[in-house]
Amino acid sequence: MSDRLQETSHKILEVFDAPDSDANQVYTFTTDELTALCPFEFGGPDFYRLTLRYVPVETCLESKSLKRYLESFRDDEVSAEDLGAEMYETLEAVTQPDRLYIRLEQARRGGIEESVEFGDISLRRSSR
Repeated sequence: MSDRLQETSHKILEVFDAPDSDANQVYTFTTDELTALCPFEFGGPDFYRLTLRYVPVETCLESKSLKRYLESFRDDEVSAEDLGAEMYETLEAVTQPDRLYIRLEQARRGGIEESVEFGDISLRRSSR
């Protein structure tokens, strides 16, 4: 992760107090509006579908700040693997959840689909 991204991400992402409840809570965010630049010869944008699921402990992720965080990758050259790892580490540090799961599905290019998953796969469900 670049120093700029690390510094920016912790300033962008906001949290609020999780509800005080004994209920089993799993929070899910999905979007297909995540883009980053391909770091290889292609050089154009890569388009992703993101699925983020987490079980909060004390804090919840504020959705508008998540959108701004995702937009911060738009002009960065980064592979799917590095992007997912950076997002996982940052979101874990900011929210400190009990469990966290991230899936990035890269739009098909050249007949090949790619997806990367990070974290607690017990939170995985069909996202379609």
